[in-house]
Amino acid sequence: MFVALGLLFGVLVAGLGQAQAGPWLFTADKEKSKIELEVTLDLGIAKESDSDSTKVEGTIIAEINPDDPPVETIRITSVDAQSTKAKLQLNYSLGPFGLFGNAKFSMSDLSIRIDPEDAGVEAELDDDGNFMQEGNTPTLTGVVAYDVNALGNKSEGEIDFSDPEQFPEDQQAEAFTIEGQLTWDGDQPVLKFDFEIEQEVETEEFEGITVLILASGTLVARGERLAGPPLLAIAPVGDGQLRLAWEAGAYVLEAAAEPTFAEPETIELTDGQAEYAVKPSRDHPHRFFRLRSR
Repeated sequence: MFVALGLLFGVLVAGLGQAQAGPWLFTADKEKSKIELEVTLDLGIAKESDSDSTKVEGTIIAEINPDDPPVETIRITSVDAQSTKAKLQLNYSLGPFGLFGNAKFSMSDLSIRIDPEDAGVEAELDDDGNFMQEGNTPTLTGVVAYDVNALGNKSEGEIDFSDPEQFPEDQQAEAFTIEGQLTWDGDQPVLKFDFEIEQEVETEEFEGITVLILASGTLVARGERLAGPPLLAIAPVGDGQLRLAWEAGAYVLEAAAEPTFAEPETIELTDGQAEYAVKPSRDHPHRFFRLRSR
């Protein structure tokens, strides 16, 4: 978090910009949110599918603009959706009357994440609050225990979806579109969206078998406004100095010669310190400051 100002021999040359809409934290309603996991085993000569479902808990972070209705745009920047069921169980009889074998899968610690760097583009809302956010790349995590006896090959073990050695990048889930709606319950926003994520898995453990994972479902969550960035108050205090003041908190004060803060200088603050005096000099004709959370 930061707010920056510029100083030119004691004259303010770059002030604070207009306040921007802050992020909102949405908490999933686990009674209304669910994931259905369907896994298809493709042997080439036969396909078999099984599915299991679970309620969901977790959080979503979204930027909505403006902060009050009618909202014009939304961008979901983070999703952490976790299964409330300890294990999802899948069982297969492969081919007619199990002629080609059988398989058992159980998946624990299932979660679906969207990290900020993988979030899609900002989306516009229509008059009913509907929107489509494209280009979201999900991460599916969990541990799959398997026992497969098919086509004369028998194997059992575990696959950790978060382990890159077991689950290479070229088998990550493809980007998908969030189809959602933002409505209001009084002054509280309610976010609902549907999703469908596909992922294909081929491993040596399942020789001759392609595994297609389809995770689909609905998330319903209620939002609360996250705290905005700390603001710097600026006032002259005589002798050419300016006083920077802020609400006390766990912050770091940094200074730099450029607004990009490519090479910031950290100004040591004591516990509870909430102000700092600075005097421009010829050594620092331009000076920018920012507060950021520790």
